[in-house]
Amino acid sequence: MDKKNLPGLLQEYSPDNIFNADETGLFFKALPDKTAVFPGEAGHGGKPSKEGVTLLLATNMSGTAKLTPLTIGKYRNPRCFQGIKSFPLLYKANKKAWMTSEFFSE
Repeated sequence: MDKKNLPGLLQEYSPDNIFNADETGLFFKALPDKTAVFPGEAGHGGKPSKEGVTLLLATNMSGTAKLTPLTIGKYRNPRCFQGIKSFPLLYKANKKAWMTSEFFSE
C-alpha cells in the first residue's frame, strides 16, 4: 500500500471506525541520566535497569473509543498483582515481555 492512497481509503470509513495502536516500552526501574540539582553533569552510580514492560495503547480517530491497555510483562503471576481482583488493563506475559502476533490477535 502506498501512502498516497491512504487518504482516499480512509474516506470510506467513519472516524469512529479508524483505529490507531502503538506499542511502547516502559522501564519503570530506570534511573535518570541527568539531575536538576547538578545541571550539565551526567548521573552516575548505578547500573541501568532493563526491567520493564511493553504497553499497547489504542484509540479510534474520533477519540470516542479507547481500548483497554495491554501490558506485557515477564512474569505470569507477578507478586504485586496478588490480592487484586480486577485491573483497568489486560496483562499477558512472556520471557522477554515482548509483543507477539498471538497477543495482538487476542
